[in-house]
Amino acid sequence: MIFKYIQEPVLGSLFRSRDSLIYLNRSIDQMGWRLPPRTKPYWWLYYIWTLVVLVLVFIFIPYGLIMTGIKEFKNFTTTDLFTYVQVPVNTNASILKGIIVLFMRRRFSTAQKMMDAMDIRCTKMEEKVQVHRAAASCNRVVVIYHCIYFGYLSMALTGALVIGKTPFCLYNPLVNPDDHFYLATAIESVTMAGIILANLILDVYPIIYVVVLRIHMELLSERIKKLRTDVEKGDDQHYAELVECVKDHKLIVEYGNTLRPMISATMFIQLLSVGLLLGLAAVSMQFYNTVMERVVSGVYTIAILSQTFPFCYVCEQLSSDCESLTNTLFHSQWIGAERRYRTTMLYFIHNAQQSILFTAGGIFPICLNTNIKMAKFAFSVVTIVNEMDLAEKLRRE
Repeated sequence: MIFKYIQEPVLGSLFRSRDSLIYLNRSIDQMGWRLPPRTKPYWWLYYIWTLVVLVLVFIFIPYGLIMTGIKEFKNFTTTDLFTYVQVPVNTNASILKGIIVLFMRRRFSTAQKMMDAMDIRCTKMEEKVQVHRAAASCNRVVVIYHCIYFGYLSMALTGALVIGKTPFCLYNPLVNPDDHFYLATAIESVTMAGIILANLILDVYPIIYVVVLRIHMELLSERIKKLRTDVEKGDDQHYAELVECVKDHKLIVEYGNTLRPMISATMFIQLLSVGLLLGLAAVSMQFYNTVMERVVSGVYTIAILSQTFPFCYVCEQLSSDCESLTNTLFHSQWIGAERRYRTTMLYFIHNAQQSILFTAGGIFPICLNTNIKMAKFAFSVVTIVNEMDLAEKLRRE
């Protein structure tokens, strides 16, 4: 079954936290970013595939974009110009994020081991069901992103075939689009599919890992609510349960700390580029004459918004979860407990007040307010173009 990992929970085949990465890891495997051990048969074929992808994504595409600007810039129409300008911004941002993730990819395996450790504490059926639903939701997110990103690629390819121009104006030293239009379009589309898949991976992985963090935070909050509610248990048992909750929180914090450097770097690049991309997309709408071009631009705008808004929303929810956890601790049944229990609880409350926050480049917090501020830059770009009367000047030329 293709969509096995987005199904509702079924007794006997519940997903673990690690299963939330199934579809994401398949995409990573397609990009050649998870090298197999050399003990596996035919491992060298995968290494060759990895090299081919790296050459196409990190060398051929930047080279093609630079050469396009050098050789074809003077022949650009206004539509070609704004199509060309948007592609290098997004592509170079993706390449920078990809390099960062490749250098820090060991953090993925460390985080997955922590997922397994957090799952060990999910002993009750309702907890396992919640983990299953979170994993299924994460896999659905990957499917939705595939539909958005490759929907844009399909629309761009369709528009290119209708108009009679290659979709991304990518210079190809081997094939001349004027002589072999369909071959050049196919090569360009396949090559750009690689950078789009890389972009998808880089935009989705923070969402999935933080959603897993959130579900275990919620499960911890439920365990805290049940502390000292069973009158049949003694003080030693109550204290042992509290200590386990403290360990759970420590593991969740370590999980967040493991991912923070990677998420911080990639989201810093993405948030800086999203405002410019939205502004260029809004300006380009003024120059597109056909319905197909405007539809493609609209789908592209949705894809740009998908790069930052969902993760900013998840981070906003995580902040609320951290605050809720502190309130849950304070209102739990700890008043009247023995001294060591109260002392440990106060220590727990103090540590829980330090929220698990993600920042972009360690400069500004990743939240909806930051995303809105960056998106406002798009209006600044449009305003600058309108004030300079650039649209009319380009039309006259």
